[in-house]
Amino acid sequence: MNCSEYLVDFLINHAVTDIFGYAGGYIVPFMDALYMRKDEIKTHVCYNEQGCALAADGFARTSGGIGVYFTTSGPGAVNSLGGLADAWFDGFPLMGICGNVPTNEMKGFSGIRQNGFQEMDIVSMTRNITKYSVTVNSAYGFPDIISRAYNMALLGRKGGVLIDFPLDIQQADIIGG
Repeated sequence: MNCSEYLVDFLINHAVTDIFGYAGGYIVPFMDALYMRKDEIKTHVCYNEQGCALAADGFARTSGGIGVYFTTSGPGAVNSLGGLADAWFDGFPLMGICGNVPTNEMKGFSGIRQNGFQEMDIVSMTRNITKYSVTVNSAYGFPDIISRAYNMALLGRKGGVLIDFPLDIQQADIIGG
């Protein structure tokens, strides 16, 4: 089982029935995994990334459950920040899943603006408006990362979490956890 399939399975096993998203090149493996389980989790395609995050936030507010959305990398992920901020300020559980460039294309601490196409350090941008924000750098321990994010969104004062999900990790087989 790869990480994308695991994440979809995790969401279904935690009673997530709906997910909101906007397609992009760096989230395709996750979208493929969603499609394979389309009878168990409904994907709502939105007009833009901001709409995805706000729709998921609205879903959390009205359903009493967690709202989940996905976007692609770079500007797509940045466009979803309004929904994360809304969830943060109002205390509603929200999980953002943002695709990103493969880990070998990430700039790291090289001092350059970007290395991969539309790479964005979305974790740094979301630290002040999420309860937990993480870049998944390895398939090792992926189940623990997902479980922690999910639980953080729901424990105590609820709020948003963000999973920065690089393309190669989406396709990698689960290791550990």
